[in-house]
Amino acid sequence: MKSTFICPFCFERHKLQEVQFRCTNRRCKDVPDVEITRYENGDISIPKMGKPTFKAPAKGLTIPKSAKCPECGSSTYAVICPSCHNKLPESTLLGKDMIISVVGSRDTGKSHFVGVIINELIERISVKFGGAMEGFDDTMTRYKAGAYQKLYLDMQKLDLTRSSVQDVNNGAYKPLIFTLKLKQKALFKDQIESFTLVFFDTAGEDLNDEDTMSTVNKYICKSAGIIFLLDPMQIPAVRNQLDETMVARASSVDWKQATRSDDIMSRVSKLIRNDRNMKTGQKINIPVAAVFSKFDAIASLIPEGSTILETSPHCYDKIFNMSDWHNVNNEIKSLLTEWGAESFMSQVDMNYTNYSYFTVSALGMDNNPREDRRINRPRPHRIEDPLLWILKENEVIKPSK
Repeated sequence: MKSTFICPFCFERHKLQEVQFRCTNRRCKDVPDVEITRYENGDISIPKMGKPTFKAPAKGLTIPKSAKCPECGSSTYAVICPSCHNKLPESTLLGKDMIISVVGSRDTGKSHFVGVIINELIERISVKFGGAMEGFDDTMTRYKAGAYQKLYLDMQKLDLTRSSVQDVNNGAYKPLIFTLKLKQKALFKDQIESFTLVFFDTAGEDLNDEDTMSTVNKYICKSAGIIFLLDPMQIPAVRNQLDETMVARASSVDWKQATRSDDIMSRVSKLIRNDRNMKTGQKINIPVAAVFSKFDAIASLIPEGSTILETSPHCYDKIFNMSDWHNVNNEIKSLLTEWGAESFMSQVDMNYTNYSYFTVSALGMDNNPREDRRINRPRPHRIEDPLLWILKENEVIKPSK
């Protein structure tokens, strides 16, 4: 039985009995809210005003569904985190926490990956696995007005994510929170299990400095899985085999100025070890999906007959296909070795006990952004593979035998 939860906003772990409630009666008098002011990086000497918050009497290890405001006496169902006072999804309290970190150096395609995988989860992936995905609170509104609007309606390439140092309202402070509901077979009848999926689009610059990482990227340490994107355009052996126009369209940042992926891997690993009080030599047990992004730009370099050229089978099979995964993992490792990316592979192996290699194209084959930034509607290639592997490792979906 679940006894603790991780807040999907501030990433603090709490006991279930520690949750608080917020009054939702519009007539109830507003009071200063220091916790939400601090979370939003505001001036706590001029706190944001909000309805009263209070702790309800716990019933054993469970929490009541509602509580009465001590100020006005009205009932409320709004459960909030005691640390940051953000409203909590029901799946966070009753389901499984699934914080998914998408990291990588600047311009590795993180924004496109997050923007497309969310739409795929809603429209296709969750449905194929017999479930559904819904946004929490204002998540769907923000997603539709942001990445979805630009990618699927305006059909334009996304801008690079601004650093949290410059913009406190970026993904690190306003995560996209969804509830994934899946049917699970029980002894007598199917049960519906819920999982809180939390996505972030982290600016590459926020991974360049350990001090910045420790404050704005705390969620990495609480992750159920890390998707680490590796830009093939930053590998000299790849870049030298491609037309200069192709490279320029696939990369908006000079590769010479980009932070090396193995350096970022080292910093991320150090951050997690410090948070967990681990020794330098200890390996971390968070599943890491090392992902070659922008596959459409390098498809011409892939040997004919390779599995990674084929369509992903997992959703069609409605199970994680272990044979396909095994082939993809080995093919990507062979390519990375051939292209001289052993230092990145070494960082992964030295720091993590559980990792696998993948390749994706978020926008899809033959959809490299044009000079005017225009794209066709995204038709992603294998974008679900790394996420489904992480879900499989967390026993959310089943593998083939």
